[in-house]
Amino acid sequence: MRYTLILIAMVVIFTVFTTVFAASAPKREVRVLPKLAWVALCLLTTPVGGILYLIFGRPIAKPATGNGTGTTLAPDDDPTFLRNLARKLREEGEGK
Repeated sequence: MRYTLILIAMVVIFTVFTTVFAASAPKREVRVLPKLAWVALCLLTTPVGGILYLIFGRPIAKPATGNGTGTTLAPDDDPTFLRNLARKLREEGEGK
């Protein structure tokens, strides 16, 4: 009986999580189905709808930096940061 209650609680928590996640996603970034269809699918076909949303429907994360690889670089490895830093140091040196 205890395991059944734990399983039911996990399914309810998962359903709430995926439904809120689907409902709060930007409308234009949701994939495969319209946003409202994903919300309905998450609610009506628990937990399969939530799993399908997480795999196929959720928005894809955008790259964290401008290097196009989607990986975060340390400032001393980021060419854009180093270029901007060099330009800033040059401008400060010319101002003196």
